[in-house]
Amino acid sequence: MTKLVLSIDINASRETVWNAITQDAPYRIWTSVFQEGCYFEGGWNTGDSIHFLAHDEDGQLAGMASEIAESRFPEYISIHHLGYVKNGVVDTTSDAAREWAPSFENYRLEKLDENTTRFHLDMDVQEDYYTMFENLWPKAMALLKEVCEEADQSPKRITVLAMVGGEEGKVWSYWTDPDHIQKWNAASDDWHCPYAENDVRVGGRFKSTMAAKDGSMSFDFGGVYTMVVYGHRIGYTMDDGRKAEIVFSFQSDKICVIVTFDAEQVNSVELQRGGWQAILDRFKQHVETT
Repeated sequence: MTKLVLSIDINASRETVWNAITQDAPYRIWTSVFQEGCYFEGGWNTGDSIHFLAHDEDGQLAGMASEIAESRFPEYISIHHLGYVKNGVVDTTSDAAREWAPSFENYRLEKLDENTTRFHLDMDVQEDYYTMFENLWPKAMALLKEVCEEADQSPKRITVLAMVGGEEGKVWSYWTDPDHIQKWNAASDDWHCPYAENDVRVGGRFKSTMAAKDGSMSFDFGGVYTMVVYGHRIGYTMDDGRKAEIVFSFQSDKICVIVTFDAEQVNSVELQRGGWQAILDRFKQHVETT
């Protein structure tokens, strides 16, 4: 068993984040990353029994049987996983259950200011499943951030994340160097980025040309930098007035790249999230394979 440790800053109060974790409707949204239709049965108070459930590929109800080891509103939740649930039957004694249970999944909500919360996760994970959870949890945290910030703000903002293996300097360089931008800045294999310029300083401009490889269409994506903290954070305003922020933080021996941006009104939130996530995933692949 190894420990997965991650965190993300959410522009919402601790109470809002707590509610997004413990209330049914928001919980179903941000946990859908792990499996569509995830939900819980039980309570979130210390000592409560709680089951985390979804229907498997065979249509059978399955999940985890757990209890709340500790609950301190609005600061801390410790979930003690005890075993499996299969077809309504709790299994805590089989070899399969004992391979990973008992284990703990802990959430700590750190108050940075009245309207900002740092969500900390630490979770016991079997080594065979570490990479899977390391990839899934950042996406779940991105959705958690969206749910919480939408509850506290009117403009819709979207967040995508990726855990990128590589030294801090390399990750920053590959993100900001136009030669590298051209290699990863596309949402699918039938698109590419034939041109990029990037003046990484406050007041500096950037522009990338996004084009279909068959020449059927292209467009320029550009804006002006409003914040640059070398190796850590970038903020910019796009040419259409929307804002975006990129945070680079060292977590679990990798660089967690968190991109948050104002949604536009033409395409669906799901389409926008999918496109930006695809680009970020290509960036991760480029860094880790070159």
